[in-house]
Amino acid sequence: MNPIEERGHKRSPPPYDPLEWGYCKIRRDLLGGSLALLGLILGGTLGYQIIAGWRWLDALYMTVITLATVGFGETYPLSDKGRVFTIALILAGVVCIACIANRFTDAIIQGYFQHGIRQRRQRRFMEQLSHHYIVCGFGRTGRQVALEFAADGIPFVVMDADPASII
Repeated sequence: MNPIEERGHKRSPPPYDPLEWGYCKIRRDLLGGSLALLGLILGGTLGYQIIAGWRWLDALYMTVITLATVGFGETYPLSDKGRVFTIALILAGVVCIACIANRFTDAIIQGYFQHGIRQRRQRRFMEQLSHHYIVCGFGRTGRQVALEFAADGIPFVVMDADPASII
C-alpha cells in the first residue's frame, strides 16, 4: 500500500490516453487560473480597503473595473500608494487573464473539451449497462463477434489495447 492510500486518500491512476491526460491537465490549469483570478479580486478589494480606506463595495467595484481593463476611471481619487497598487493589480490581472485565455484556447484547439465530453458520455453509458457481453480485442474475430451482436441487438462493450481501432 502506498503512503497516500495509508492516509485514507485514494488517487485515481494516471490516464493512459494522451488526450485524457491533456484534458485533466487543462482542467487543473484552468481551475488554478480561476482561483488565481478570484484571489486577485479578493486581494484587490482588500488592498483598496486598506490603502484607500474605501467601503467594501467601492473597493470591489474598483477591483473589477481595473482587472477588466474597462477604464471607467477611479471611483475616488487615489494616493500615490493607491496608484502603485492599481498598476500592480492591472499587471497581475492581465497576466492571469492571459494565462487563462491561453489554456482555454489550447483546450479548444487540441480538442480536449470534446474528448472530455465524449469520455464522460462513454463512461455514463458503460455504467448503465447490465447483462452485457465484453468483447476483448477488436481484431478480425472481435470485429466479427461485435457485428453479430449488433445485428442481433445484444448489448456489448468492446475493449482493445488500441482505442483508435474501435472507432
